[in-house]
Amino acid sequence: MIPSLSYLLLGHTTLATPEDYAARLLEVCRRRAIPYENFQNLEDGGISLRFTAGNAHRLRGICGDYGIPLKTLSHGGLPKLLRRLLHRPGLWVGGVLGLALYLLAASVFWDIRISGNTTLSDASIRGSLAACGLSVGTPIRGFEADVTENQVLLTDSRLSWLSVNRKGTVAYVEVREAVEPPDEDPAPTRDMVASMGGVVEYIELESGNVRVKAGQTVSKGEVLVSGIYESTQTGVRVESAKARVFARTVRAFSVEIPLTYEEKRYLTVTDGEKPPVAREKSVIFFGRHIKFSNKCGNFSGFCDIMEDEKPWGFGGGVGFPISTRTLWYLPYEITTATRTYPEAEELAYFELARYIAALPGGATLLGKEVTVTHGDESLTLTCTLTAIEDIAAERVIEVE
Repeated sequence: MIPSLSYLLLGHTTLATPEDYAARLLEVCRRRAIPYENFQNLEDGGISLRFTAGNAHRLRGICGDYGIPLKTLSHGGLPKLLRRLLHRPGLWVGGVLGLALYLLAASVFWDIRISGNTTLSDASIRGSLAACGLSVGTPIRGFEADVTENQVLLTDSRLSWLSVNRKGTVAYVEVREAVEPPDEDPAPTRDMVASMGGVVEYIELESGNVRVKAGQTVSKGEVLVSGIYESTQTGVRVESAKARVFARTVRAFSVEIPLTYEEKRYLTVTDGEKPPVAREKSVIFFGRHIKFSNKCGNFSGFCDIMEDEKPWGFGGGVGFPISTRTLWYLPYEITTATRTYPEAEELAYFELARYIAALPGGATLLGKEVTVTHGDESLTLTCTLTAIEDIAAERVIEVE
């Protein structure tokens, strides 16, 4: 049971007495008007009561006269806490320094929160703000939001509007990104030409003058749908052609997988290197890096570096101008490895699957012929793919 407020402020002591003296102790408390709380029955049959520190001292004297044994179970409350703090001057000094730091930090910006951006990152916008004098650690006194807003808009053409509002030590920045003006030049006139050779199957026409028909064999670069109309009555008329021309195509794919290759192998304790550990740590305080741990050492080979930054905070979205930055160094070496023919063949088929998945959208695979050749130093996979796909590509018409 949590002590009541008066017991916490005055200090409290929990006393216990054996079963044979329990009734006599309660009677003494009744006759002498000594209040208590948290009455509990103990496992050995005795009882325990909680008294204020003053009443506990008084009760000990009375029970001594009556021959009632008392055992102290616990102490608590504010007086005990203050006595413990008096023996720890470091806590007082730390509290004073923390208060001074808080009063000093209250005069600068702790956090900058950005909203309204869609394509621009918060980091890039913070960079523009910092170049114009607004960043974490900037003094609040003398800060003029309208001046900063005008400077950012003049230096960063990616923004069309910006507003800075201060609430306490947090700057709330709302932005609107600039919209690129539409191209005033008219869209160029285009033909639809074959991106590769094939046999035309069918055409989905939206506009233009069709130059081919189903069953016709076309070669790469040949005009499929033209944007030029010629007439003996109206002369020459030009417009942009737009169509999808599906043709039966044949593609050749080949991949060679070497049996010997280089691979990256991370070093472990058995290799004479320590496992990946945090080699460098620093604290970022109001934008300044304070390094407090540096264990870079010397590596026998190469190493990968990973960076992790964890901001501090109070919870609830409240910003805090301190974060911990850790650099992780992972040592590795380049070794020569070998793979078997089955492993190389599995990798080759994987590359073939990637190639098929990358075919243009709407393509229909009709068949494939695969040949695998085992060489002394490599495995070669050759495949012939037959598919129906859209081969139409745009090509600008030079009009004079």
